[in-house]
Amino acid sequence: MLQNLLTIFFFFSLGYIYKKLKIFPQEYSKSYIDFIMYVGFPALVINNIYHLRFTSDVYLILLWGWIAIIVNIFFSYQVAKLLKLNRESAISFVMVATFANTGFLGYPYILSLYGPEGLRYAVIFDNVAMFLPIFLMAPILISFAKKEEKLFKIDLKKLFLFPPFLSLLIALALKPFPLPNLVLKILDILGSTVIPLILFSVGMNLSFSAVGRNLKPVFVVLFIKHLILPLSFLSVILIFGVSLTLPWKVAVLELAMPPMVLASIFVIEANLDKDIAVSSVALGIVLSFLTVPLIYYILENMV
Repeated sequence: MLQNLLTIFFFFSLGYIYKKLKIFPQEYSKSYIDFIMYVGFPALVINNIYHLRFTSDVYLILLWGWIAIIVNIFFSYQVAKLLKLNRESAISFVMVATFANTGFLGYPYILSLYGPEGLRYAVIFDNVAMFLPIFLMAPILISFAKKEEKLFKIDLKKLFLFPPFLSLLIALALKPFPLPNLVLKILDILGSTVIPLILFSVGMNLSFSAVGRNLKPVFVVLFIKHLILPLSFLSVILIFGVSLTLPWKVAVLELAMPPMVLASIFVIEANLDKDIAVSSVALGIVLSFLTVPLIYYILENMV
């Protein structure tokens, strides 16, 4: 585990160091992210979903993932009220305390800790139990934050044209058909470029400029996101007698990922509390190098 985590840390640190030394201007990261979103991610998603076996556990982790998110929205909002945050700050708090970076950081972590088979479960969980919920629920939460009677617009066209999600639909459509080995090999090669590029680009975009403001709510966000949410999820499924097969382990670990970048983007675009969102994302990425191994250790040794 240590060797795999050090590999993740290396690529992540490399991006941050290259930015600080100005070897690569930060604006270069947009090209990397565009390649990831429009080339690498689609190939990785299609390849992994095409080879994924849809057992009952797969459907159950998706269902329980939705339940965990909905419950955590209500729980984290109550915590935000205890912190006496105003409504806009409270919803910003809820967004980053609930939605996890199951793609950009989840994929590297899961691949390193659970291998290619684990990555397949991470891909389906990321798209169906994390990306789809935030895309559908964020407009509702933003409308509540702004006290608007009219629901903030849900752009279904944007949802279905989002490259990873569109790739999921394509992969599901292709599953009944045999694909040529050449196509599978191309998908595999393109998909293999994603992990190092993701980590490098995340490192290049890491910023701590807003961390000094609102430290208390940010630390509470990260406590909920990194520990309370995954450990509560784990406790509940164990109470229900669930056997911790690989799909369930992946689901727990995905919920332990740091706050989602897309959640912070929704917050910023809606003019909510940018400082809480940006600081939570930045500190969460760094903290994940401690908390993700801890959750992994619990899954493998204490359950």
